[in-house]
This record gives sequence, structure tokens and C-alpha cells, in this order.
Amino acid sequence: MVSETAARRPVWLWGFTFFVGMFGTGFAARWFDLGAIPSMLVMIPPMLLLTPFVRATERAQAGCGALSPAGRRYNRRGMAWSFSYVLLLAVAVIGSKTLHAQGPLLWLLALLPALPVFYLLWAMARYLVEEQDEYLRMQVVNAALFATGLLLGTATVWGFLETFRLVPHVPGWAAVPVWAIGLGLGSFVNRWRDK
Repeated sequence: MVSETAARRPVWLWGFTFFVGMFGTGFAARWFDLGAIPSMLVMIPPMLLLTPFVRATERAQAGCGALSPAGRRYNRRGMAWSFSYVLLLAVAVIGSKTLHAQGPLLWLLALLPALPVFYLLWAMARYLVEEQDEYLRMQVVNAALFATGLLLGTATVWGFLETFRLVPHVPGWAAVPVWAIGLGLGSFVNRWRDK
């Protein structure tokens, strides 16, 4: 049987690769001033790293008895959310630029990337209903509370710094990536605390 440390190693490898891929391509696209359309296109390939990351996570969860059928469905829904978020964001950015959208079409394109966020909220609520194991359910609740606290703290501090013109404005959509990063960190804190 594979040790717990060996089973987790691929999770950290894939998680790090996914994180570097997503943010690295975004920063590179901005650094080289690729423009909105090419920037969106270079963000799509790193999303493919999400699949081995989730598979490695599930192997690690199964190895320590922490993967339930509800957890597996939640992971699949999370992947569907992530892919649809990036896809609809690309459609919105590319569509608004190439179609020179105005009026109702621009409103529709601007709201498209927000739709998967509502699916994510539904998926989390569904998981909490479907999960029979109270301990596993509490782990997700703790991670979500950690993510929410990180988001609220970051937004408050940044908001005050922005009010005093010490930092630039950050658009409201940045809340989703900050919260998602917090969810990952919250899961890490859960695992660390359980050791």
C-alpha cells in the first residue's frame, strides 16, 4: 500500500503546476501585452491541468478513506464549474471585442461569466445536502469559512488602501479567484490540522 505522503505528493505537484500555469500564463500575457483575445486563449490550455489535479486529489482522498460518492460528485461539479467559468469568460471577452457588442448583447456577454458562479454555489449547497459523513461535510464547511474569511479580510484591507489611493482599483470579479484560492488553502489547513 502507498504511504499517505507518497499519495499526496502528486496532489501538490499537480496543484502547484495548475496554479503556476493559470497565473503564469496570465502574467505572461499581460507582460508581453498580447491583448484581450490572445490572453484569453493562452489561459485555456492550463485549465487542462485541472483534470490530473482533481484525479490526484481523489486518489489521495480514497487512500485515506476521505472520498465519498458525494465528494466525487462535488469534485466533478467543481470541474464543470471551472471549465465553464473560463470558457464563458473567453466567450464574453472575445465576443465583446470581435462583435463590438453594445446594448443588450454587451449586457449578455458581460453577465455570461457570472452564471457558473451560481452553479458553484448550488454545487456546494448540494454537496452539503448529499454528504452523509458529518466529518467530511464539516471539512468542506471549514474550508469554505476559511475562504470567506480570507476574501472578506483581503477585500476590506484592499478597500481601505484603495480609498486612500495607496493601491490600484481591483474589479469585483476578482472575488471569485481569491475565494477559490482560499478554499484550497482552507483544505490545506484542514489536512495540516488533522495530522
